[in-house]
Amino acid sequence: MRNRGLHDALRAFALEAAAMLSDELATGAEIDFDLEDQSSRGGPPLYHYRPLAGRFIADRWIALRFLPSAAEACAALDHGAAAYLRLSGLRGAEAEPALQAMLERLYEDMSDFAFPEERFERVYAEVEGTLYERSQSATVLVPVHGLEMHGARVELGDGLCLIRGDQTDAPDEAVWGDPADPVAERGAQAAGHGPGSPNALLVLDRDVAPDDPMPLADARSEFRRLLFGMRLFKPGGIALAAVAWRRTGDGRWQPFELESTGDARGVPWILVEGEEAELGEFLPAVSQVPTGGPVAWALARFQMGCGRRLELEALSDYLMALRALIDEGGSSLALRVAVLCAEEHERRQVQRRIELAQALEQLVIDDGAGDASMGQAGTESPHTLVGETERHLRALLRDVLCGYLASDLRRVADELLLDQPEPFEIHAASLKRGPVTAAARPVEDTVRTARFERADASPEVADDEGQLGLDDPECWSAPV
Repeated sequence: MRNRGLHDALRAFALEAAAMLSDELATGAEIDFDLEDQSSRGGPPLYHYRPLAGRFIADRWIALRFLPSAAEACAALDHGAAAYLRLSGLRGAEAEPALQAMLERLYEDMSDFAFPEERFERVYAEVEGTLYERSQSATVLVPVHGLEMHGARVELGDGLCLIRGDQTDAPDEAVWGDPADPVAERGAQAAGHGPGSPNALLVLDRDVAPDDPMPLADARSEFRRLLFGMRLFKPGGIALAAVAWRRTGDGRWQPFELESTGDARGVPWILVEGEEAELGEFLPAVSQVPTGGPVAWALARFQMGCGRRLELEALSDYLMALRALIDEGGSSLALRVAVLCAEEHERRQVQRRIELAQALEQLVIDDGAGDASMGQAGTESPHTLVGETERHLRALLRDVLCGYLASDLRRVADELLLDQPEPFEIHAASLKRGPVTAAARPVEDTVRTARFERADASPEVADDEGQLGLDDPECWSAPV
């Protein structure tokens, strides 16, 4: 089998069609028969009744073509329709006639519609052989550091899948890692893998003509797109290996280098059982990434932060991304993050913690990040402050890409601030620096107070999805 996605889509349609056609027979419909003379020349007459299952299927094709699995089967067959129609002695290039021809072939000379498993595999082999008779498979794969999978395989569409390494014939270096590679070792530790645990692999399968080059450019693009989407989907340390592997057909695996995607820092990125469908819906939703402007710049900074080895380095990436999105060089970053990312009763706390994250960043810049000076940024650990900052940034980026928030987040935040139902006391930490260093200046000494009065109009709020809390696993958006 060279195309699992095509096989599964056609099989699902054939099973659903079998159930519908069997119900038709059970409610009184009958299959017509043709009387054929099979006698030899000069011999006694021998007649054979041949079931006309194809006619039965054709009479009900209008209903069959609207089965839920039909559209997916047509999409999977796609450009192979013309080749299979030619094999069946028909003309055209549409997927539906090819699907009907396959179904008629499946039940040829049969008097019932019980699903014939072995015959389906033979018919599918004909379909696949027709589609790929002048092509060969090309496989590109890369180990994914920090990924923990509870299942053995996850289909991601368009020839992409995540698969546990020990379920493939990939080279040992890809499956088990290179003990001399410190990045791979850190990734294994992040995912909780011991020395004998296989890597998860991201695999791209394509069919190419014998003279076509390997789809390496497609693989690089798709791999980075998937990594970007998975980092936006949920927290966890995840990165691609620096060495990927390729092969054509059953040939030898050959390594090649990928551009670095950083380290798999911190806790593993866990794909729990049952989460595959949600991930499959989310990835296309964030596939349209802007090519320029503050949002594109913030997305790039978010990616950099997710791949940093040290959390304190990642903190600056996250804060710079937030400043590009909502601050534009001002001093209201914490305030705007709070109004965009927290429910009303939690905004003061979120504002304060973003101020602490900014103070922590300044301590690092001023070379005061030792144990003695860390206390100036509050009692919470740097790990907690970095994690919360990353969480708020992730929520805002997802909301913008999924269309829940306009890309001008500064304007959205300011409108929400002016529409507060009650006078709202705002504490904003001044980021101005005098002759005294940030390490020696208590954060409390820099607090200023402002007050916004209620506007006449009530705030415009997002839809229900946009109002769910960040801790709700069913929601992708920040609570606006």
